[in-house]
Amino acid sequence: MTSTARPLCPRRRWLALGVRVARLAVDVPPRATGDLVTASYDRVAPGYDAAWTDHMRGLTLKMLDRLSVLPGAACVDLACGTGFLAEQLARRTGRRAVGVDTSAGMLDEARRRRGAYADFVCADAVAYLESRPRRSADLVTCGWGLGYTRPWRVVREAARVLRPGGRIGIIDNGLFSLAGVLGCSLLAFAERPEALAHVMKVRFLPASWALAAMMRAAGLAVRASWGGSKTYVVATGESAIARLTATGAAAGFEFAADPALRDAVFARFAEILAARCRTPQGIAITHRYLAAVGVKS
Repeated sequence: MTSTARPLCPRRRWLALGVRVARLAVDVPPRATGDLVTASYDRVAPGYDAAWTDHMRGLTLKMLDRLSVLPGAACVDLACGTGFLAEQLARRTGRRAVGVDTSAGMLDEARRRRGAYADFVCADAVAYLESRPRRSADLVTCGWGLGYTRPWRVVREAARVLRPGGRIGIIDNGLFSLAGVLGCSLLAFAERPEALAHVMKVRFLPASWALAAMMRAAGLAVRASWGGSKTYVVATGESAIARLTATGAAAGFEFAADPALRDAVFARFAEILAARCRTPQGIAITHRYLAAVGVKS
């Protein structure tokens, strides 16, 4: 019987992959990543809360607790997604919040589920902040979306729109949040460099110290900064990829491969994930996060 099993040591063309990555990084406009991220969130919006919001709920609420939200505060939630954080702000202040996101699909879910708590605006986070007058908000939050925006400009503009004593709270995946998963994807693409069609240009920060430094540079006093990790376990490589896509943490990544080769590359990606990330409990996916709270003097 002839075996059709894949070789244990498949040939990986690292130089070709490096050249491909460099070429795509130069040729593809930066806004292309934003368009793909938005399209990805549009697709996963109906299941986003079950896949991500509920999983990270405790961490999001911990950030909110450290903000010490006051009744009557005027609140803006950036990258609001389906509106969970905007709803929590409204409940604590007794006042409607404003939620801002670029994904029409996520905002449709937000209005359907949480329209009683907030006004939802489809806009880029920086553009929205730039449209607001100085000292027009008491609190600005951004939960799990800073890396898909322009972080420095978000923090700087947030500092501008905050009133004296106003606060900003941010929690997000870190740059190395999914390092193991990214490594597995690179191994898959190294076997077929020609399949890579897009390189994601994101701006995730390396750790909480970087976020705290950004806040200080914007003239904010940092009241707290912290980080950590949270893991979930799935049964197969295929279910790991499906969950990563559904959470939005790998938003846009499903478009990384040429459509004609996508199924083959992602099947190999699933094999590598299953082999390299398996634990006795299953395939472990760990998200590493960072957070900080700042105050305007």
